[in-house]
Amino acid sequence: MTENNPKGFWQSLERIPGLAAVQAEWRIYMGDEFESAKGFLRPNGKLASSHPCTIQRGCGCYHDVVIHGDDDIVAVCRCGRECGLFPLQRSDIAVYELNRLSLFNAIANAFNLVIETESYKNHPNTMLIGAYSPFAGFRFPVYLTMQLEADDFVSAVNSLLGRINKPFILMSPTRDLYSSQTEILLSNRKSAFVPLLENVNITENRNIRLLRPFEEIMLQFRTLNLPSSSVDGALAFFPTPADATWRDVSIKFKDGYTVSIKVKTISGVFNYTQMGMANKKNSNPTVQWDLLYTFANEHGTLDWTSSQAHRRNKKRREILAANLRTFFRIEGDPFRLTKDGKGWQSCFQLHSE
Repeated sequence: MTENNPKGFWQSLERIPGLAAVQAEWRIYMGDEFESAKGFLRPNGKLASSHPCTIQRGCGCYHDVVIHGDDDIVAVCRCGRECGLFPLQRSDIAVYELNRLSLFNAIANAFNLVIETESYKNHPNTMLIGAYSPFAGFRFPVYLTMQLEADDFVSAVNSLLGRINKPFILMSPTRDLYSSQTEILLSNRKSAFVPLLENVNITENRNIRLLRPFEEIMLQFRTLNLPSSSVDGALAFFPTPADATWRDVSIKFKDGYTVSIKVKTISGVFNYTQMGMANKKNSNPTVQWDLLYTFANEHGTLDWTSSQAHRRNKKRREILAANLRTFFRIEGDPFRLTKDGKGWQSCFQLHSE
């Protein structure tokens, strides 16, 4: 059976066809991890027609299950070694399957993914389990594939590459089926491979714990697919948290050209050029930057009572909103109408120098 193969929960997911078997078989493949991992199994209502040989120094093969009655069930040797038969209880032949949704959610929680689960219909045993969203505006799908053969693993990778036109993260129970061919395929798409066996531990109560920080696991992927926090040309990259809203944003002018920004726990100092509001002709601040400065001086609200009111402010505000969305990558309008509908108010905190 599996005496010559490493045993464990993740290894079992690449060795049991259909991911369904009696508990005795799961125990054989999982070894010492069975007790902590059995929470990810559930009975599927079916009864097995075969059972692993449990006779000491027996044949090591599978015995046929013969049901004579509810209390008369035996496992009969079928390999010809005549190691005899042994009695079974009805609970012994109950088939347990992998509780996929429970496992997917546990993996997503461990890796701090945005939970999304759906079967990938183009290839069996390949599922979308979540999205990796390190910053606002960046969202990478995370797939888990559980295959039994190397050819099926390659087929699953090719199927994903044919459907997804952007980088993604592919997880699998182990790296046993991962080859140089699949490494090249994923590398060409700037995608990452994460073998779960090497990166997580199974704990009790259906929990999964990372062996090292996810940012460390994803270091190469982040380097390839995320902008540097330093200035890239004229526009800087602000690492806005993925779950941030405009109400989490605070902008305070230090002077007429520079602001201090804080979004949740992330902060930094930026000038108008880094925020994409420099005039391309003369590098001076754009009218949108001037409008942001005006909003700050007016405590975040601008209406027709302001000395800076102007009929052109409507269009300027629309462009300013687009500039801010580009810089922070937060969806929605950063400004809202005042209660009387005669002015605009910032949805974020805005302070003058």
